[in-house]
Amino acid sequence: MLLNPVTVNAKGNRRIKLNIYPGHFATSHAHVDNYISMTEVRNNATMASETADMLAKQFKYTEIDTIVSLEYTQMIASFIAKDLSMGGGREVNSGTDIYVVTPSINSNNQLTFSSDMQRFITNKKVLLLVATASTGRSLARAAECISYYGGQIVAIGAIFSAISESGGVPVECVFKHSDLGNYNNFKSDECPLCKSGRKLDGFITTGGLTVL
Repeated sequence: MLLNPVTVNAKGNRRIKLNIYPGHFATSHAHVDNYISMTEVRNNATMASETADMLAKQFKYTEIDTIVSLEYTQMIASFIAKDLSMGGGREVNSGTDIYVVTPSINSNNQLTFSSDMQRFITNKKVLLLVATASTGRSLARAAECISYYGGQIVAIGAIFSAISESGGVPVECVFKHSDLGNYNNFKSDECPLCKSGRKLDGFITTGGLTVL
């Protein structure tokens, strides 16, 4: 059971918040000493809309054809698409159709786009949206997929990011590493919590946390 979370409000909008649980957790790429719960911000329509408003302001002068949504951020991506396409007449995406798509994962754990979705990627300017960017590996994996299908990443958005850029593209986020206080990630074979004998409290996946 998760206990005693620390609630962190976004500096740009205090109605957007994350619950942070200290502990020892494993992701697919690393070990971390805090679990950042995205449950509210991804599933509460009001908070998702507020989050989208904050992110959309960073992209209003960037031409975007498609938003590739990962890590259950589809609701936020849809609000971003709406904000950008309904912006003032001087903004580059005003009045345009922006598509929101999510890749599938094949049996080899590779990201793929189905045949009827590929037209939204090929020769398109893509905004890549994720929940968390801790090490950049997930972003690099997604970028490889988008490039394979002929898309160009022109912008990256995240709810939380511990990195400032990926592949030369700035990562715009609502929460930065400095906003969360003592948040650290480690290579699994270099984790100081493991070396001190502390057992894992849970596994973090894109959908949330499984407590051990």
